[in-house]
Formats: sequence, C-alpha cells, structure tokens
Amino acid sequence: MKDLAIAMRRLVWLASYPKSGNTWVRLFLDAYSHPERQGLDINAADVSLHAGNRELFDRVIGLEASELTPAEIERYRPDVYRQLAIEADEPLFIKVHDRWRHNADDAPIFPPETTAATIYIVRDPRAVAPSYANHYGVSIDKAIEEMATSDYAVAARSNRLSPQLHQPLGSWSQHVSSWLDQQDLPVLLVRYEDLHAAPEATFGAILQHAGLAVDQARLASALDQSRFDRLRAQEEAVGFKERLSQAPRFFRRGVAGGWRDELTAAQIARIEAVHGQVMARL
Repeated sequence: MKDLAIAMRRLVWLASYPKSGNTWVRLFLDAYSHPERQGLDINAADVSLHAGNRELFDRVIGLEASELTPAEIERYRPDVYRQLAIEADEPLFIKVHDRWRHNADDAPIFPPETTAATIYIVRDPRAVAPSYANHYGVSIDKAIEEMATSDYAVAARSNRLSPQLHQPLGSWSQHVSSWLDQQDLPVLLVRYEDLHAAPEATFGAILQHAGLAVDQARLASALDQSRFDRLRAQEEAVGFKERLSQAPRFFRRGVAGGWRDELTAAQIARIEAVHGQVMARL
C-alpha cells in the first residue's frame, strides 16, 4: 500500500486566481518537458489538464456532469484526480482556478495522496483587474466588483452548458488565503512579478518544487520559447484555442506594473480597500 501511495503522487497543481500567469507557467513547463521539439506550439498544450474540465470529468467518472447537481460533482471530483494519478506514468501539471476547499463529505477536492507538488501563482490584484476585464469581456469596474465578491464562481450560469465545471473562486483575497492557509498540502508561492524580475531563479524554483531536475540549457531554451512577445506573436499568427470569444486576445501585455496606466485613482483605491490586508501579506 505504501508503494501505491507513493506511485499515486503524480499530480502537480498549478493553482491561481484567473489571469495571474497560470497559462504562461504551463507553456514554459511544456517547453521544458519536451526539449526534443523544435519550438513551442501554444495550441499543443493539453487543455484537458484543467481541474475544471467537463470532458475530463465525464470520461473518468463515466457520468455526464450535466446530469449531476453541483454538490454531487464536488463529491466525485476527488475521484477524478485519484484516477488521473493512477493512470499517470510521469508528473501531470494540472491547472486549477478553484479556491482550496473540502466537499460536503469533508474530503479535499484536490487529494493530498495524489499530489507531488502544489504551486500557487499570485499576481497583484491591481494588475489582475484589467487583464480579467479583457479576458471575460467586462468593464474594469465590473472586474473589480467580481474580484471582491465572496461567493463568486466561474461557469456558474445554469442556462447553458459550459465546457468547464462550476468552480468556486470567492474573492481574490479569499482565493489567495484559501491556498496559503490550508494545511493539507505544502505550497510553493510564486509571484507573477518575480517571474518577470528573476525568471531563471523563479522558474527554476518551480522545476525544483515539482521534483524535476534543473538543466540550465533546457531552462534557458524553455524561457526563450515562452517569452511573452513570442506567445503573443504566435497567437496573432494562428490564434489560441484558450482565448474566450469575447476577448480580443489572450496574451495581452504581459508586464508587471502595467496597472499604473490602466486604472483610475478611484479604481486603485477600491482594490486596495478590499484587498489591502492580503496585498500587504504578499
């Protein structure tokens, strides 16, 4: 049983509030994990490796999520990830936008026994707001409002079937605190701003935490392939399958501190008033 438990520790959670750099990290890891490829194809990454992917849930559970209540889906979700861990013969990097929580059976949605590592990517909420607004096709004021809503969730509409499952986020502050304060999994905290300021050290720390050997030549190559200007140019040339239809582009600016010329003083004050305590913590 001990050997089975060790073998199940295949999942690496890449957790973040939306628009915090999760996709950038995933594409870097894809480039690093496949040095034999000639270059990074942004549309080759496996989009099913998303914790909220509906098709993944349906395939593993053998039931359609559309026939289940949200509470029933929450009860089954840990089983989805256990099965993924059993099937995996190498580390699986799984994107997560849910906040950390337990289901009605008091079981963690993301089972510790399946987990090789957990990486939480956090970004200044003042920078998240304009990027979030662009991605979801809402105003910046609406984005700020949703980021402050305690019961906010994505894919929450009941009048249409989303390709993603209902994913409770909570507010930006609740999301951050849920992952950093839980006691079930050790977490590597990665700041989006550090990915820009010290890419070799920060991406290298991600590799180490995920249990991957750090090869400096591969690291340099993966960083070069996943440079933001290259990702944006590739999206402009061939499109990007993860871009929502209401967003003009997925890879927008990719800078740290860009909020200074995008937000009004009143918008900055609203964000800081709601999230200032967690911002100071980070």
